[in-house]
Amino acid sequence: MKLNFDVRGIGKKITKIPKLYKIIFILVFNILIFASLFYFVVLPQIEIKKKLLTEYEGLKLNLDKMAAIRSNMGKFQQEYAQLQEVLKKALKQLPETKDVPNLLRSVSKTGAETRIKIKYFEPKAIQNKEFYAELPFEIRYSGPFHNIGYFFDGVRKLERIINISSFVITHDAKGVSPRTVLEGACLAKTYVYLPK
Repeated sequence: MKLNFDVRGIGKKITKIPKLYKIIFILVFNILIFASLFYFVVLPQIEIKKKLLTEYEGLKLNLDKMAAIRSNMGKFQQEYAQLQEVLKKALKQLPETKDVPNLLRSVSKTGAETRIKIKYFEPKAIQNKEFYAELPFEIRYSGPFHNIGYFFDGVRKLERIINISSFVITHDAKGVSPRTVLEGACLAKTYVYLPK
């Protein structure tokens, strides 16, 4: 079977079509081509451009933040060093271990400096709290009244936090002298940091 394709016949038929229909056909054909190009080529490019613009804005914002951090890096490093110093001081006040020998040494030294005789020192059972533990201990001491006050003040000024919660002072009335020696006992607490 042979197909006969007559180009001249088609050309004659096209020339017989009125001019108005030819113009309308050309316009509709061109509109379809432009609409197809817009839908399949231009519209995806517009979407890609919007997406890239959004990514660009986000990256630019991150870059601005990083530039601000970079410009303040020296300040942040200085703040970090200061915070490390504060942490070291805090760990001296609130150490991570009970360290009873140093505690006894500090209290005894304060007693010697204030002329108080430490007669008894006994740590009690440690009591855990949220992020720290309480280490109570009992102290028995003797000395003049004012020196006991100086002793308590000296304990308050120690590096390690020591809280004297209750104390008792008794007087042995064997005679009244300007250097009357008082006996006393107190319950004190120090604290231990519990790292998690």
